[in-house]
Amino acid sequence: MEEADSVIIKLVEKNIERKRVEEAFRLSSDIILDEVIIEDYRITPEREKVTKEYGEPDQIISGQSIRENEEKWSYGLYSVLLFRFPDKIRITQTRDFLYAHCNNPEVTLVVIDGIPVMSENYSLIPNIPSSEVRSFEIIEYAEKFSKLYMTVFPEVDPLDVPTLGNVIAIYTYQGKGLHGVSKPLGLQKKSVPVFSAPREFYSPKYENISPEDWIKPDLRSIIHWEPNIKADSLGRVSLSFYNSDNLGEVLVVVEAISDEGDIGYKKYVYQVKKKSR
Repeated sequence: MEEADSVIIKLVEKNIERKRVEEAFRLSSDIILDEVIIEDYRITPEREKVTKEYGEPDQIISGQSIRENEEKWSYGLYSVLLFRFPDKIRITQTRDFLYAHCNNPEVTLVVIDGIPVMSENYSLIPNIPSSEVRSFEIIEYAEKFSKLYMTVFPEVDPLDVPTLGNVIAIYTYQGKGLHGVSKPLGLQKKSVPVFSAPREFYSPKYENISPEDWIKPDLRSIIHWEPNIKADSLGRVSLSFYNSDNLGEVLVVVEAISDEGDIGYKKYVYQVKKKSR
């Protein structure tokens, strides 16, 4: 019994020692991640349709980014992409039109708002107004590419259909495909800043006139502008300003609004004449 007990004790002690070693060198089961960047991607019905059919995009160029890079001489969507986004998409000139393709040797086809663009309409894509583009997205080595290829080129022999290819997905504000893209007449899309600094109006100060001030001509066309003048309890306001060196009639325009929202407007003309000596 004593020998058996001694063996058990040695086994227990050995297991205790082994457990102590394991505890000392136990590795954490946690996984330490590097920097995590979370990006927002709004899933619209059109995007959901394209993603299910062809896969998720590898590159996304927002419509806002395209418009910010648009020049006065730009002549459509592809002209902006050609000069401003050569690292994301390649634009080459064919015999009749500009053609967009990815940075790989495979064929690139275009769907707009989830609707495939037929081969005879590819010459219309470069001229899409940048103002009408919500997003320009690139899907490299898209899924179900053969199916899309046969839709765009129905006359092609099935044996000649490529199995690999890329898809450019363009999303517009109209959401109706290529033939639904139109720039509304008389309307422009602009970003209006929520906060903007008040405009400062320059008016010279003539309280302390130096000899040089008498030499400098004052040819201001607008001699005074004061946007926020508070009337007193009787509705009266007084202000003063310096005329310019221009002679002739001066037009004064006064605009007012009451606490109740009533609007007032008045014009007044006075003459500025040369001082007689």
